[in-house]
Amino acid sequence: MPKKNNLTENLFSTNSMSLFFMLCLYFLSALVLYSITQLLNVNHVLGFIETISIILPILYINSKKEKPLILICLYLFLVVALPFFSAKTYDLTYDGNAYHKTAIAFMKEGWNPLYESARDFQQDHTTVIPINEKSKVDIWIEHYPKATWIIGALMYNLTDNIEAGKAVTIILTLMVLILSYNVLSKIFSKKWTIIFSLLLTLNPIVLGQFFSYYLDGLLGICFLIELLLLFYVNPLSKPDTKLWLSLGTIAIIFSNLKFTGLMCSGVIAAIFYFYWLIKYHKNKNFLPNFKKITLYFVIIYLTAIALVGSSSYIKNTIDHHNPLYPLIGKDKIDIVTKMEPKAFNKMSSFEKFTYALFSRTENTTYERNKPKLKLPFKIYKSEVTELYSPDTRIGGFGPYFTLSLILFIILFIPSFVILLRKEKDKVKYIFIPLAAIIITMLMVGECWWARYVPQFYLIPLGTLILAVYMTKYYKHHFLTYLNYIPLLILVINIIPFLYVTEETYRVFNDIDRDLAEMRSTEDLTIEIIPDHYGYQYVLRDKGIKYKLVSEIPEEEKLYKYFWRIRVKK
Repeated sequence: MPKKNNLTENLFSTNSMSLFFMLCLYFLSALVLYSITQLLNVNHVLGFIETISIILPILYINSKKEKPLILICLYLFLVVALPFFSAKTYDLTYDGNAYHKTAIAFMKEGWNPLYESARDFQQDHTTVIPINEKSKVDIWIEHYPKATWIIGALMYNLTDNIEAGKAVTIILTLMVLILSYNVLSKIFSKKWTIIFSLLLTLNPIVLGQFFSYYLDGLLGICFLIELLLLFYVNPLSKPDTKLWLSLGTIAIIFSNLKFTGLMCSGVIAAIFYFYWLIKYHKNKNFLPNFKKITLYFVIIYLTAIALVGSSSYIKNTIDHHNPLYPLIGKDKIDIVTKMEPKAFNKMSSFEKFTYALFSRTENTTYERNKPKLKLPFKIYKSEVTELYSPDTRIGGFGPYFTLSLILFIILFIPSFVILLRKEKDKVKYIFIPLAAIIITMLMVGECWWARYVPQFYLIPLGTLILAVYMTKYYKHHFLTYLNYIPLLILVINIIPFLYVTEETYRVFNDIDRDLAEMRSTEDLTIEIIPDHYGYQYVLRDKGIKYKLVSEIPEEEKLYKYFWRIRVKK
């Protein structure tokens, strides 16, 4: 059963939250130090930055004497050992091998995107694989935000393996699990705390991209972390240093994942900011603390945009008079129209969203017809197969997500009515997240594509959390068991993602075996589709000699990974 709401307790009182804070300090130190050296045009200092970033949180935790030994061991495992584990997994996606790995490799070798174009850099550095003359890869790596590429470059430098940087996803996933558990444990019994924490962490978009450099799942993680942390800000008391440093770290990462990350982070912060202003402006203790809060927000977003985001937001503004180039503005590049079903061209955003929501899960393309509508309680075998793609276009939240959404909407109405009657002061825990989710989805626009709106997953799950919390007011005990029906549907919806994630991991052992065989085989002939530079870095890091050709006959192929790399003796 739900416990008394104790959200006013110190969030950082547990050892797990100390670990959470150490990881925040690691990310903050790495991003700020790298950005300062970039601004000063000091290159080839990744080893120094990584060392300082690792040591600073250890020095802090030692100074506080917070059972440091076990915390330090866990922390070092995550930031030092985990990248080596991640190096044993392989990003086989188009985006990962086209530009994510390319950007990480360039930055690892000393490229400073603030002062030099990618093509100018590659002319003087034979250590990088040159970008094809006809390719547009340089547009993305020069202008996109670079938070995960910075951390990825540090981890690549540490391990000498370009796949290592995917450890960022694992670390942030663990961080959202830790935070969710600590927040919910103050409200619910241990059973429900574990269930909800796991469900909040197992966002379908996160699971679909877990072993890749895709960023949408990380957007969903940062969205939830920022929401939860901001609920702990008390504008009537002295600011909590740990809380604001953690908030600052997440907001900086969030703002520099993708352009939509800055928008989402800013919307969440603005909603809380104006909520505090409206609610507490008459309180005599409010104004002094509110001035500090305002200053903290200014510092956080100046750091996010003008320092860590200088090579994207600032440089884009200077060069193109548009901080979000090349995705908006007169000279924008349309990356969506040819990705959506042709039938969507004549639909409004709401129509696209509704159609995608009530259709079969499939990774449809521009050339195909309309997505196939289906009854929410039906599931097709093909829908599970489609989840192997990290960016499934239609029904990307899973085959049973729509059914769970319908059930949760029905569940929401009575639960919210009870909340209004019994605990009206708790309505903010519903209104603020819901406002943040809806506003950001409307601003994204292309919300039919699930990966662009990972925060939408929080609506059904948030409704379940509300319904379970409200069971303490039910007169009839059997009503509490009704919550298990939508919970079961939500779990069933996640199972195919867990299955695909597990099956994908199995493939990595086969790839490891094949790569070892390639390394021991002389004169391999390897075909790689143009612009998929990431595969070449993987082969080079493994010490595999190869030469590129335009075509290999089907009957002569020895290995084949998806459609992007083929090998023959």
